[in-house]
Amino acid sequence: MNLFSLAALTGTSEAVSQVGLKLGLVEPNWTFVFQIANTLILFLILKKLLFKPVTEFMAKRQEGIENSLKDAENKNLEAEELIAQYHEKINQSKSEGMEIIRLMTKEAEGHGASIVKAAEAEAEKIKNHAILEIEREREKAINSLKEEVSEMILMTASKLIEKDLNDEDHKILIKKFIGEVGDSKWQN
Repeated sequence: MNLFSLAALTGTSEAVSQVGLKLGLVEPNWTFVFQIANTLILFLILKKLLFKPVTEFMAKRQEGIENSLKDAENKNLEAEELIAQYHEKINQSKSEGMEIIRLMTKEAEGHGASIVKAAEAEAEKIKNHAILEIEREREKAINSLKEEVSEMILMTASKLIEKDLNDEDHKILIKKFIGEVGDSKWQN
């Protein structure tokens, strides 16, 4: 049985007053003072050995995290700058590529034009050569035709005159005939 139940059974006030003092968490005696002193000493020892290092550790960790966040933010800014630089370089490369293509196209057009000019010059040369060749062949044909016509004329003339002409007479008649007819009539 405990004191509270004893006081309730006996009903005395003295028993209740003793129970009230005993029922409290702390009794006002020297044990209480030693408990407070032990608690304060334990608090100071824990503060010195545990709280201060833990607080310093937490402060260092917080500082490290803040530094890491700052470094990460700086790295992100640097990365964004690098990306911007890469985009700028890509754009420059594209414009340089387009310029090179434009220059090469212009050069190819110039080269093509020079090839066309050379081909035209060669065609003109071939054409002129062909014209000269045609003119030579024409002259040969005219000369050949003149000889044949002159032979036919001589034959006709000799039959008309019924006399044989010698080579010298033959040449004189040819020259006379050619002089009368003229070169312009032969070319038609």
